[in-house]
Amino acid sequence: MSQDASKAYIATFTGKKFFLLAPRMEDIDIIDIAHATAMQCRWTGHSKHHYSIAQHSWYCSFLGPEDEALERLMHDGSEAYISDMNRPLKHYTDAGTAYMKVEEPLQRMIYEAFACKTTEPPSVKIADNLMLYAEKAQIVGYKFAEAEQWSAKEEAAPIIIEQWSPEYAEKKFLERFRELYNRRIN
Repeated sequence: MSQDASKAYIATFTGKKFFLLAPRMEDIDIIDIAHATAMQCRWTGHSKHHYSIAQHSWYCSFLGPEDEALERLMHDGSEAYISDMNRPLKHYTDAGTAYMKVEEPLQRMIYEAFACKTTEPPSVKIADNLMLYAEKAQIVGYKFAEAEQWSAKEEAAPIIIEQWSPEYAEKKFLERFRELYNRRIN
């Protein structure tokens, strides 16, 4: 299949034309990121209630060194434009390889747009995994023996996951972003 970068675009919440294969820095918008990630469920929607990427990112921002909190908040920013892909598909299939070729440069560009370190700090993956296991324990309905093996050996984030509406997740994400971004640039 051939690629036509001029046709590979989406219309964003704020009305921009976002080119997926040739993103431009000026089209990256925190309002689009907050809104789209608040509307998208993690776990491919297989959770006990709506649980957004924005809410997950908000929790991650509190799990680690304060000077890397903005990177943890923004770590899934690319998913606002290319959507989330579940871990098994992303890490164990050719579809994931193709996805990551688009995701990685876009995520670096998002980090750069918001004064983040362009090399992701280790605290991002640590927080992401802590949340993964908290989410598995609290909001994903595993009913098979393998789930007990995961929970026995992995450390979960010490938080209680609340049920947030997409609107509330968007609001909380933007509040946290403004707090961290203003601290970073001032």
